[in-house]
Amino acid sequence: MRWSLYGSLLAFACVIGGAAVWIALHAAPSGPTFGWPLRLTGRTNILIMGLDRTVSDRDPRVIYPVSRTDTLIAASFDPASRRISLLSIPRDTRAPIPGHGFDKINAAHAYGGGALAVRTVQNLLGVRFPYYIEISERGFVHLIDAVGGVTLRIDQDLNYDDNWDGLHIHLKKGNRRLGGRDAVGYARYRHDALGDIGRVQRQQQLLNALLDELRKPRVVLRAQRILNVFHDDVSTNLRPDQLIALAWFGARLPRGSLVRETLPGRFGGYAGYWLPDPAQDRAVVARMFYGVDPEVLAHVTIEVLNATPGRDASADPLARLDALGVRVVRVATAADAAETVLIVHRGDPRVARVIAAALDVRRIIARPAGDGPELTLILGRHYLDGPPVITDPSQPSAASDPAPRHPAAAPRHSAH
Repeated sequence: MRWSLYGSLLAFACVIGGAAVWIALHAAPSGPTFGWPLRLTGRTNILIMGLDRTVSDRDPRVIYPVSRTDTLIAASFDPASRRISLLSIPRDTRAPIPGHGFDKINAAHAYGGGALAVRTVQNLLGVRFPYYIEISERGFVHLIDAVGGVTLRIDQDLNYDDNWDGLHIHLKKGNRRLGGRDAVGYARYRHDALGDIGRVQRQQQLLNALLDELRKPRVVLRAQRILNVFHDDVSTNLRPDQLIALAWFGARLPRGSLVRETLPGRFGGYAGYWLPDPAQDRAVVARMFYGVDPEVLAHVTIEVLNATPGRDASADPLARLDALGVRVVRVATAADAAETVLIVHRGDPRVARVIAAALDVRRIIARPAGDGPELTLILGRHYLDGPPVITDPSQPSAASDPAPRHPAAAPRHSAH
């Protein structure tokens, strides 16, 4: 489902121009975490995916309609703490991709599009992302040009040329005002000691600079150019009214309310992986996406009963429980049950709320018991925990060379 994303820019313009009052009185965003007037009623998680290009080895003019995620940012808008959290996931993160084994997490999009990318990130972090935003590399370039460029602090001279991929980075040290192509080149650069982690840091820096530009009054004069970029290069399952609510929420927050982190880990493995650190990852996720101490989730016991006829729906829930550090003591088939429920026998009620949010369980039942696991999860026959339906942004199709079916067959992905 493709929308123009005009809502986010419209909201900022309305805040500046005073028209937000009219919109607030007439708009009623729907959805479990949206309410009237233009407000968030609960935590809203969004996965932001920046897509790279797949270039033919035989002809660099041929772009395959298969993309990896060059940028992965897990975002959480929380009205309770009045905070927006952004967790950057390095593209080389080693992760289990459902149906494809372990691979770099950026390959999930090439294997199965945005839907598989969302599912992979959900299982890696133990966080559900009901909403997504996809933007192409071209979209980033056009968006930065549309706002009139960004100001970045460059710590060292950067020089790199890839004639085949058309990537040429030549930037001098210092405070620089950069247009779209140079700014994206800066964010893509990875030929320093930090490699992909250095690039993640530059991506975060670029995002901050872009947000600063979007908050300036003069953005109103560039609104039409910005709207055109969103129409052409962005795909999302957020409706315009929801985007307005998110933008209105962000526009009213003080500057210190934006929290940014990178998924903890280390370099390792023959393929240049970023290897996650489970203990540190759980701590970051618990704090950024659930607002709880990770110790609240430690040592919790749960049994999982599968009541979905003819299929096993437990794979994704088990992966997410493991990511959160919850100990699964039993997995079994249950008698027929239509509804998915989480039964609380004892323990901290905050744990039940975290697990329900991670697995999209709508009903929690208290049924005290003195022994056995603290929680019981029953996956009913109508349990549907699939990621949102995603239509990728349109890309040029190959005039020759059939598109590869999976990333291993892709002749050349943009890797810079």
